[in-house]
Amino acid sequence: MKRTALAILIFLLAFSYTYAQEKQKIQWPWLNKDLPIPTIEVWGGMGLSSVTGNISTDKRLTGLFGAGFTMPISNENNIHFEIAYTFQGFKYKPRTYERNDTVLNLEKAEQRFNYFKLTVMDRYFLDKERRYYVNGGFYLAYLTQSRFQANYELKIGTEEEEHHEINDSNKDVFRPIDFGLTGGIGVRLGNQKVSCFTIEARVSYGLVNAAKPINGEKPKARNLYGVLKLGIDIPVRD
Repeated sequence: MKRTALAILIFLLAFSYTYAQEKQKIQWPWLNKDLPIPTIEVWGGMGLSSVTGNISTDKRLTGLFGAGFTMPISNENNIHFEIAYTFQGFKYKPRTYERNDTVLNLEKAEQRFNYFKLTVMDRYFLDKERRYYVNGGFYLAYLTQSRFQANYELKIGTEEEEHHEINDSNKDVFRPIDFGLTGGIGVRLGNQKVSCFTIEARVSYGLVNAAKPINGEKPKARNLYGVLKLGIDIPVRD
């Protein structure tokens, strides 16, 4: 009787182990040895940020940092997820504004945006060694901070010209959510079994007008952001 009970117990344990293994393979498809190992990436970069629309602007040098996760669904095709914090915005072109007896000489002005950004893309490798790739997809961003900074000279009527500086938050005049398209090309360098250096050039374009109507005026400003990213991706081992 004891032998029978022991045999049944061994059978149940073996079955449970096998079932758990099969269930794990279903939940984590990258455990399939036929698929490449997924990777986690940390990166940072620099970029040029601006907006397109009816606002006269110049580009602004900015930065960003974040982390990503790449899940292979075939040897070439992958789903890529990212979270990032970006520093964006634009510069206003220096010029002189005149209205009635008021003259404003704008010397320097820039609009700063800080976004928390989520990105989902399809990443496609162009070679069997999975070194060169293209990607494309969508991003969703939340505006965490918006600030306007300017230096200008102001003259009213016959008064002497006065110098002024502004450094104020203006988050209320921009929309809190941005949504758009993103895509780029990249390369992985190094020992892929351990980790790889990644270099990627990417462009993002906003589909949402970032500016709210102000005093009856309807400015148009869609975010445009080109970046060069440098990172390290590390294989996720089971």
